[in-house]
Amino acid sequence: MGNYQVKYSWDSYSKLIIVSFSVLQIMRWRILPQFMDIFYHILTAWGFIQAGGYSGWDFWQYAPVGRTHIYPPFLHIVLAFLIKSGISKIILVKFLETAAPITCMLTLWYFVKRNYSSRLAFFSMLMLGSSFSFYSSLSNYLPATLAMIFGFLGLDELFKVRFVRPALLFTLCFYTHIGMSWFFALSVILYGLFDKRYARVFFAAFAFALILSAPMLYKQLTGLRYISISGIGNEKYFCEFKTIDYLLAFNAIWLLRKKDKKYRLFLAFFLSSLIFLPYPYRFINAQGYLPIILLSAMALDYLYEKFWDKRRYTKPLSIFLFGYILLFSPTVAMNKDMEKGGRIKYKIHLADSALINLLLPGRNERIFSSLVWLPNEYLSLSQLIRENSLAGDIIYSKLYLLGIIASSLSERASANGLFPEIAPSGKFDPFLVSKLIVVPQDEDREMFEAILKNYHLQKVGENRLFIVYKNYLKSPSGDKSAKMHIERASLTFKAISLILAVWMLLFIFAGRIEHFLCKENRLNYKCAFPLTK
Repeated sequence: MGNYQVKYSWDSYSKLIIVSFSVLQIMRWRILPQFMDIFYHILTAWGFIQAGGYSGWDFWQYAPVGRTHIYPPFLHIVLAFLIKSGISKIILVKFLETAAPITCMLTLWYFVKRNYSSRLAFFSMLMLGSSFSFYSSLSNYLPATLAMIFGFLGLDELFKVRFVRPALLFTLCFYTHIGMSWFFALSVILYGLFDKRYARVFFAAFAFALILSAPMLYKQLTGLRYISISGIGNEKYFCEFKTIDYLLAFNAIWLLRKKDKKYRLFLAFFLSSLIFLPYPYRFINAQGYLPIILLSAMALDYLYEKFWDKRRYTKPLSIFLFGYILLFSPTVAMNKDMEKGGRIKYKIHLADSALINLLLPGRNERIFSSLVWLPNEYLSLSQLIRENSLAGDIIYSKLYLLGIIASSLSERASANGLFPEIAPSGKFDPFLVSKLIVVPQDEDREMFEAILKNYHLQKVGENRLFIVYKNYLKSPSGDKSAKMHIERASLTFKAISLILAVWMLLFIFAGRIEHFLCKENRLNYKCAFPLTK
């Protein structure tokens, strides 16, 4: 009975944290979406709709020349189906950015609680709540968050010594996000090497997932020659470093030698996170921070077990430590000051946990400096664009983010492109090919005056933040080179629907498939793993 009460208490504490974050996340509805990537995903989904399904050529960005499209399409396909069903794009992106972090927290808590302990699951929620940058990334990088959810669900199935459902879930990872799919793939391989008890089932699931993901992997391999790491921009200059979190995590690596081999999964996570090194911000603050959360939670779990109730002062000291992590959690933030010649500056934020920043968003300038959703201005801008352009016309802005947002909302192709790691397929003059040019009101007028004269741009409308100019050098009808060239789908929506239906049937009947493969040695070789532990 006593053990039940303790277990119930840890679960209750975890649920309290999750519910608190859920309420605070829902309260952010008004200011969402808050990051640029979601507009890329909406624009890509619109491109798929124009193509009639999945297109391996990105004709909706860097129009009219386009570029190869190697981004995993699962989220974009889901968005395309939802948009085609009539759901408002704005409601859709608000819902996704609201639900993503809550769902990820629930999944992580479920996985750790089920496969380790309720107490460790609580400490995992505690450490997740200490990092505002990681928590924000769960909303900002939706495909990565979705792949993270699939990955943990797949690992949970693997620990049940199953391989069909894990393989199907890891396949979804490969079709959702490149980085997170290989993060989990490497973790599966490394853990199989660390713990021989699960080696066969882990390797079997990995091999099956690779086979199912072969079309996507082939597409990405053929597109490697177009990728340039130098295109990641200034992201690396905005890293944020935690304090006590790293100390706890590195201490946990030492503690692994005393723990059951199952805990070596966290070490596998840490080693696999090195694949994010080309993207320093994501390695330190976003997807690569996940192992730090789990390792530091393991260290807290060890400290609790070793010292709680052993000394009179340890209980209040532990409560202080938990409160410190959840409420304060100092951060050393890095920033590149463009007004001072790109000088790197560092600033210490003393109370910088996710919980505090959600409770008191006004005290953190980083929250509102990254705010991109201004509904009145963007919606009136999209209306202005639609009124002064036709389907197939191209729009452009010197501020590439503005160009992508305007295109995604107005349903027009863009001469801009997000994710500059993949360059356009050819050179072109974006002002010359674009029907409309969107300019911020605070644009340097003297510099822009020459562009106005050279391209004979004429203002057709404006709002509080933006001015829209029309390009009269561009032929309104005859110049087909200055139109979006739609690349027909290589996989239609009907074919995609059929594939998804087959995936669901395989997932539902996974147990029977495994039973058929392994019972009575039907494949004439020793079954790679037992049906039960």
